[in-house]
Amino acid sequence: MATETTEVTEARRLRIWALAQSLKSHGYAVEVAESDPLLAVPVAFGSPVVVRCDRRVICGGELWFTFSGGGAVAPADDAHLADVVVAVKGKISSQSDG
Repeated sequence: MATETTEVTEARRLRIWALAQSLKSHGYAVEVAESDPLLAVPVAFGSPVVVRCDRRVICGGELWFTFSGGGAVAPADDAHLADVVVAVKGKISSQSDG
């Protein structure tokens, strides 16, 4: 994998920060990693729901939110932020039911 520029790393961190703020506004506790553009939402049972922000090669290198371990969620832009919040809520709910 090619080394990414500081601008790309910063863009990934800003998108994670924006998602964290959205999730917090919905009442979720969110932990943001300093070293890697990702966030974790602790759940009552099991592992936290982890969301990353990475470049997606099949989309021309656009930034996308993905669940840890794979599973693209949506493009990492303001237009799709609400979709990502809904997807995270769904993942939390499905883990709570299991």
